[in-house]
Amino acid sequence: MAKAQGVWGIDIGHCGLKALRCMRHAETDMLTADAFDYIEYDKILTQEEVNDPQIVGEYLTQFLSRNQVKGDRVVISVPGHKGLARFVKLPPVESKKIPDIVKFEARQQIPFDLDDVIWDYQQMAGGSEEDGFVLESEVGLFAMKREQVAKDLRPFDSAGIEVDVVQLTPLALYNWVSFDQLQDVPPPEDYDPDNPPESVLIVSMGTYNTDLVITNGYRVWQRSVPIGGNQFTRALTKELKQTTAKAEHLKRNASNSDNPTAIFQAMRPVFNDLVTEIQRSLNFFANIDKKAKIGRAVALGNAAKLPGLVRYLSQNLHLPIQRLESFRGLVGEGVVDAPVFQENVLTFAVCYGLCLQELTDARVSTNLIPPEIVKDRMIRAKKPWAVGAAAALLVALAANVAGHWKEYNSVRPTEEVQAAEGVANNLMSTASRMTSQFDEA
Repeated sequence: MAKAQGVWGIDIGHCGLKALRCMRHAETDMLTADAFDYIEYDKILTQEEVNDPQIVGEYLTQFLSRNQVKGDRVVISVPGHKGLARFVKLPPVESKKIPDIVKFEARQQIPFDLDDVIWDYQQMAGGSEEDGFVLESEVGLFAMKREQVAKDLRPFDSAGIEVDVVQLTPLALYNWVSFDQLQDVPPPEDYDPDNPPESVLIVSMGTYNTDLVITNGYRVWQRSVPIGGNQFTRALTKELKQTTAKAEHLKRNASNSDNPTAIFQAMRPVFNDLVTEIQRSLNFFANIDKKAKIGRAVALGNAAKLPGLVRYLSQNLHLPIQRLESFRGLVGEGVVDAPVFQENVLTFAVCYGLCLQELTDARVSTNLIPPEIVKDRMIRAKKPWAVGAAAALLVALAANVAGHWKEYNSVRPTEEVQAAEGVANNLMSTASRMTSQFDEA
């Protein structure tokens, strides 16, 4: 029996490859996960190595050896700091004029020539429409430099994986939190921009950067902070005079070490820097959205498992922070209960959000894949139909030629016809000669 088409959400990180395959649940609005993979790298990859087709291609080849992606949609994420996100409030305007206004705004908001970037936009939820005019509407503009998109696609091209959607990591997290964590937000018709529901802060810690996403389910704000799990490892390497491998081991097992106090003291400056950056971001957000109220926070990423980190952030930010234990809207026997998945559940929110974009009416459905690639695939997809049409035309022409050939063959010159033609010609010659003699007489 053929396998139903699903969606693979793939997140290429600096420490590991995360992938999740989902389909729509048959009876509820949840997603069903039927496959996943988590491949931890032998070493932490640098920014250049994570785009290297040879290095990452080896891990993608390993992924393909254990999973089947043919016939499925593939959605990948790229870090938020590689792209640009701008949110623009639109004046009351006719719906049909929104694309023209957005293109004008794109020229103003994107600090590059539009020919040098891949960009897309999304009309955000929360606005209203009356008599064909859109009111209180906000548009999100998202862009990446064309060369950067090509770099991120290169390892997949090398491995033979056809990518259908490229999405920024913070937007994948926005789709995830809106679907999985904000199930009690009011419907769009009841949304009041003057009295919005409480927002939630997502703190997604990566290897080199931490993505901050603040949303109430309708409005979203995001920023990347240049502090991640690797900064804690470097602090241990410097203060305790350890190798990188030893420092990484100490970081992951700080609570069970011989001298945990020394480990935490060595990492304290990074703790403080992270709190400072997050607090600065929250202050900036409060200035641009004075009506928003952040009620809680959710910590993601394996770096969030660092002992004491969540409690330290909660105490210093004066905000209850939850470390995610499971997903509310995801089911799937053999996946969500798998030990490897449960151990690394903090890293799969991005993959989950990527799948949501293709399987549900997600909050953001933009795509930063180059349009020329989409065009080439459309042409390639239509080639079999073109070949079939050409073959049918050739068959019809052949049948037509065969019919004419049959008619021609029935009367073409043969020995009998040639003999009869000779007799007729002799008679005509004799008649002509006798006519001439008669006329002469």
